[in-house]
Amino acid sequence: MRIGVSVLLLALVLPLAALATPPAPQVVDLKSSMDGTPLKATYYSAGKPGPGALLLHQGNRSRKSWDEVARRLAAAGINALTLDIRLHGDSGGTSFDKLSPEQRRHLTQSTQNDADAGFQYLVSRPGVDRTDIGIGMAGAFGVVNGVETARRHAEQMKSLVFLSGETTRDGLQYMHGADDPPGLFVVSDSDEYPPTVEAMELLYATSSNPGKRFVRYAASQDAPWLWYETSFTDQNKVPSTDNHGTDLFKSHSDLPGLILDWFTTTLIKTPGHARADGLAAADIYDQLEWGGSAGVAQVTQQLTEARSKDPQAQLFPEISVSIIGQDYMRVGDVQSGLGVFKLVLLAYPDSADNLTNLADAYHQDGQDELARQAAEKALAILDAHKLPASSWSDTDQQRGEIRQSAEDTLKALKQPGQAAASFRDCPDCPEMQPILAGHFTMGSSDVEKAWAVSHGATADSVSDEAPQHTVTLKAFALGKYDVTRGEYAAFVKETGYVTSKACYENGNPGAALHPDANWEDPGPGLKQTDRDPVVCVDWRDAKAYVAWLNSKTKGNAYRLPSESEWEYAARGGASGKFWWGEDDRNAADYAWFEEDAGGRTRPVGEKAANAFGLYDMGGDVWQWTEDCYGDDYSKAPVDGSAAEGDASCMRSARGSSWFYPTWLLRVSTRERNPPEYRDLGMGFRVAKTLP
Repeated sequence: MRIGVSVLLLALVLPLAALATPPAPQVVDLKSSMDGTPLKATYYSAGKPGPGALLLHQGNRSRKSWDEVARRLAAAGINALTLDIRLHGDSGGTSFDKLSPEQRRHLTQSTQNDADAGFQYLVSRPGVDRTDIGIGMAGAFGVVNGVETARRHAEQMKSLVFLSGETTRDGLQYMHGADDPPGLFVVSDSDEYPPTVEAMELLYATSSNPGKRFVRYAASQDAPWLWYETSFTDQNKVPSTDNHGTDLFKSHSDLPGLILDWFTTTLIKTPGHARADGLAAADIYDQLEWGGSAGVAQVTQQLTEARSKDPQAQLFPEISVSIIGQDYMRVGDVQSGLGVFKLVLLAYPDSADNLTNLADAYHQDGQDELARQAAEKALAILDAHKLPASSWSDTDQQRGEIRQSAEDTLKALKQPGQAAASFRDCPDCPEMQPILAGHFTMGSSDVEKAWAVSHGATADSVSDEAPQHTVTLKAFALGKYDVTRGEYAAFVKETGYVTSKACYENGNPGAALHPDANWEDPGPGLKQTDRDPVVCVDWRDAKAYVAWLNSKTKGNAYRLPSESEWEYAARGGASGKFWWGEDDRNAADYAWFEEDAGGRTRPVGEKAANAFGLYDMGGDVWQWTEDCYGDDYSKAPVDGSAAEGDASCMRSARGSSWFYPTWLLRVSTRERNPPEYRDLGMGFRVAKTLP
């Protein structure tokens, strides 16, 4: 477990000399759509197709205060427009002193329409992607007009920059809504128009986008209040300290580059998205630090809901939450640390950095196969050189540390292929595979259930796979294969056991019933060999077979597996949707199901075994378990035992069958039927208690 944390750079400042030379700026004449007031603007074309940025000045400055930033944006491929709002710079309009009281009351509406005229011109330019627009706003004057423009064109807004401003309640409501884009908020303690700092903090706190970022230039003392940001008259009433709006470019030479990097990220690299901000994630940190497993579950649900609306949504920085997980590990709380690293995996699945943390946590938790998979995936990411080592750093030094950590974990693990040898207790007994003691997380996550619904399930049909919970199991043995027709025939021959007739075609509502079918003659169209899994056996038939095994071996150790034993064994140490991983496209390599079975059962053992040496744990036939079925896992045993109930309870079955589609092959899929139910896809395998 690595515990070092690097300090992130505040911003990437791109040197002007490294940028391409765009066409010369073009001064343009516009008119307000409200009353035809003439407006002046300057268009900085990037000279190639790309996004656009509208730049609005504060009340005591003009469009020229944005010139340097506009040139940099154009050179970086972002078409920019600077605009003089009426009564400022080169734009027209009746002098404020000559406006009537009624006209003054409507002045804000006029300036907002001026800004909208600039927006309409920008998006009409050839090559400007009208669906990928950002707005830079300075001072209260610029922010009020800019936020209103963004609100009017919310679907096209991908990025906002705020310099020393505030907005109206309508603007705050827009920023608090679901459509607000990522925003960069910049303010200085030395701003000559207090309380600008507090107003910017309110703007930042109101924004609901997790990609927001707050930059504060600190001072030992806040500036004293003297007057308001003068918008139209007496612009020199408050002496400038070069710390308000676009004046910040004079006192903070890094700021133009910071804005350039922000717009480059949110308009070109990842339109509409910025890296999750640590300050914005304060509530999430609180849930994870002090909420335990319930807190992890809550944040997981929040991320799942955010991803359902925006697949690229990120709610927290990777490294910050990783530190929380590492803190848990340092004090020996492996379960909490493991839960946090799983959450980070959900948010940042391609982070080699987190995968090594996860591998170490799995190893400390005794889940060596999962530890191996995580460590090997981390090394594969590093070796491919196609992805960064993490979302927060990709230096050679970090990659070296990650590699060393993954390799150390692999060295500490038991080598694969060390499973105990299978055994038979008698010539006619099924071959049994010992399963080591351990624990695992049973059930499916919200993300997995959502995937199943998107592939054919209903929300109700997968609701019984939750809540996820940890189960600790003793060592046991499980049939290496489903009980075969030949093995069942040996039982019937020796005991004279008679099964009832009548067998359904499948478990779907309205399925055809074959009234004369039984295990020996399953019905028309299903010809079996002795190596095919036995079908048309109900739960009672399976229990009778188990009783025969116990009589032959003079013991009482054979039984049906519990649901948790079955899922633990089926996973084979894996935690994905399927025992072979997350990808359903290669299911035919591992299971017999609707698409590859050819409409019938198949001989056992023809597909690949899982990591525990078990065959056909998904597909071919459903497998009865000992458990009485529960609608969810809220009262499920956590010690590996079976859920009990009365003799007539519905019994759980697992594994899916040859008749069903891919999504049902998931390890967490559950089925239930009355104990007397039989169909052409229902079989079983046996378990055995070990000393």
